Amino acid sequence: MATIKSKGSNKALAITINLLPSEHRKKQTDLTWVTDRRIVWPTVLFIVSVVAALFIYAYTLESLSSLNAELQSVRASVERERPLLLKISELEKNQSVINSKINALKSIQINKKRWVVLFENISSVLPPNMWLISLSQVSEFNLEMKGTTFDFSEVAEYMVKLEKQSSVEKVSLVTISTTKVDGDEAYSFTLKVVLKRDFGEET
Repeated sequence: MATIKSKGSNKALAITINLLPSEHRKKQTDLTWVTDRRIVWPTVLFIVSVVAALFIYAYTLESLSSLNAELQSVRASVERERPLLLKISELEKNQSVINSKINALKSIQINKKRWVVLFENISSVLPPNMWLISLSQVSEFNLEMKGTTFDFSEVAEYMVKLEKQSSVEKVSLVTISTTKVDGDEAYSFTLKVVLKRDFGEET
């Protein structure tokens, strides 16, 4: 083994040469890779990534556990309140039925009022020599009226007076013809009566 030293410098430069045969040489472990930046930084980044992933995973599991617990609590609350919800639903159905009946009763009252006033209007202006044979409802606001009179002029008079009534919108003559009543000459007629659409809806 030879050592060369250079003088005249503050630091000595030493070069070591191992002259032992290779089989007797002591092998030295090369650990320089540990401090190599190409190895150190990727390793650090990998470790940080793994730690972050584990943290996120743990946080996600904790959040899921908390949400599941809250969901179970809500479900339990719903189950506790289910009888009350069923009762409310039943009451709503009953209220709907009651409202339908109330509306039906109101409709009956309105219809009753309409017919009562209508018959009063029809009878109050009926001439003395005239009588009605039939009164039928053709549609919701249309009536057909059949009658007989001994005086031809009373037909026109009745139409004019009837058209002035509160329940009547318009009166028109459909047919008129002569007939015999107990051997006396008379007139049979048919009138079309149009009712007012808003009649009977006043409160």
